[in-house]
Amino acid sequence: MLIISVFFWSTVVGTVVFSYNMHEDVQDKAIQTNLHALAAFQVHYTNYMFYTINVSTPGFIEEGVYNTRRVEGAVENEPFFRWRAGPPVETGRHLDFYLDAASRGFYVIQMPGTLAFTRDGRFQLDSRRRLVTLSGHYPVLGVDGEIYFPESGGDIQAISISRAGLLYWNDQEVARLRIAVFKSFREMQSLETLNGSFFVLTRPLETMEGPEHYKIKQGWLEQNNVLKAITGDILMAKNAYDVNAKTAHLINRVLSSAASLASP
Repeated sequence: MLIISVFFWSTVVGTVVFSYNMHEDVQDKAIQTNLHALAAFQVHYTNYMFYTINVSTPGFIEEGVYNTRRVEGAVENEPFFRWRAGPPVETGRHLDFYLDAASRGFYVIQMPGTLAFTRDGRFQLDSRRRLVTLSGHYPVLGVDGEIYFPESGGDIQAISISRAGLLYWNDQEVARLRIAVFKSFREMQSLETLNGSFFVLTRPLETMEGPEHYKIKQGWLEQNNVLKAITGDILMAKNAYDVNAKTAHLINRVLSSAASLASP
């Protein structure tokens, strides 16, 4: 008889593949449809677990998912990022920066072997007086490279920043933050996430240059944008998953009864 658990998951970076042998394992079109839906809502529920883990992580980005049929017998659940900005939150920390760039802007970070992009504006100074991220201690880049502050003349209270990203030490200009403002939300979907708040390029993307495309505010952060998913979308995903699972079982029982009647 038909069995609901004939599918398996194969997880790769950026894509969750839901596949089965349509002709040998599942021949009924109605159950095929149910399995496709179950896969999509399972991804939603998995994302929900990541949201709850990172509910206090600034700059964490929500993901959605949709089904895409690639070849006969295989369906890919392709994720997409919901790039809307999270709410700004005042922290009072001198090295917390909020980037307002119409949901398209990112700080540029130097990771080993590659550049990365983040909206997590929690920064600190390392032992070399270099500006680094609080999470991972990755160097934050300015337009001329890594950013260093003088050893004398005060503590971090001496650091200030302009709305255009100019960093000052005791009113003396030190560097300008390197900000990437991508031109197209559609093209931004090709970014690949490392942990939900750090992203890398998979191909070159067009950016908008110049401080007229963004504003920076000191002592504030952009919180994550997953609150809507946690409070509303997850209930929808859970209920939809349950309904599709019950429907698949019901169809299976109907097919079983029909097969019994056909073979007295």
